Amino acid sequence: MGKYYFRCAVCNDIHVGASPPKVCPTCGAVRAYVRCDEREAGVMQGFLEKGEGRTFSRSEVLEALEQFASKQEFVLNPEKDRVSLLVKGVVENEKNHGLKYCPCRMTVGNFEEDLLLVCPCNFRVQKTWREKGECWCGLFVKRTDA
Repeated sequence: MGKYYFRCAVCNDIHVGASPPKVCPTCGAVRAYVRCDEREAGVMQGFLEKGEGRTFSRSEVLEALEQFASKQEFVLNPEKDRVSLLVKGVVENEKNHGLKYCPCRMTVGNFEEDLLLVCPCNFRVQKTWREKGECWCGLFVKRTDA
């Protein structure tokens, strides 16, 4: 069997193997893994990890989000000012809370519940995505060049 890369659609945990786990060991989501390529796995792993006392710059976060979206059915919002403000919120959340939480969501102080709010969150299951074609904060919008 070959080696494949899988990403949890809830918390972005990366798994390498022949098949994904049924339950994510990081956030506990059931059957939440989607197959991804090696590049996306590396981008997400690097985006989620940080060295001792290191936070990512806005440009690093923006680059990681652009790479993440490059092979998805969505893209970053073309409104540059909006994206810049949202990326600023992601960076501030990492500095203040230790994880890159979505800037449009409020943490509740429960680690397991708050993991669902790490950006990019699992916005594709939300009503806003189905009805408007964008995530809650509008950072990601449906791709129109498909």
